[in-house]
Amino acid sequence: MDDETQILAENQPIPPQQIAPQQIQIIAPQQIAPQQIAPQQIASQQIAHPGMQQVVYIPLNYSPEVNLRNWSYLPLGIGITIYLASVFGSVSSSGSDLISMLGTSACCGLFAVAGFLDAAFYKGKSEWQASTGQSNGGSVTGMVLDIIFGVIASIIAIWLIVALIAFS
Repeated sequence: MDDETQILAENQPIPPQQIAPQQIQIIAPQQIAPQQIAPQQIASQQIAHPGMQQVVYIPLNYSPEVNLRNWSYLPLGIGITIYLASVFGSVSSSGSDLISMLGTSACCGLFAVAGFLDAAFYKGKSEWQASTGQSNGGSVTGMVLDIIFGVIASIIAIWLIVALIAFS
């Protein structure tokens, strides 16, 4: 190559003010037959477009240290057991009304405890969902319904104890 001829190569642009028409030499592209190309492995990969981000969904599960929902099953089971024992005990004894009312009151009281434990579970879950940016509408609804259930069960339990004391 001499000083007057410049070969334009790919990725080496020459500013237009430095190029004179007599300095340009055009080289024809070479032709390659398909059998001359060596087989290559092409790795499959996703093409990332500029400005687009990939989002990976990671499912989050609420798992408190003390799961009050699991503990709420205990008073439910005990309440049902006491109620069934009072029903079967009242059939075989002479003071059937007294035993039945006492068993029903204990059952309702334990159901109220179970409802309040479940409401406490939903309170923690609602706060956790809010802190992780999730919707907590279902947890708040569950908490409110559990509190209503607990209050109704407490009122019935107290009413049965008052009736038991008044009629004894």
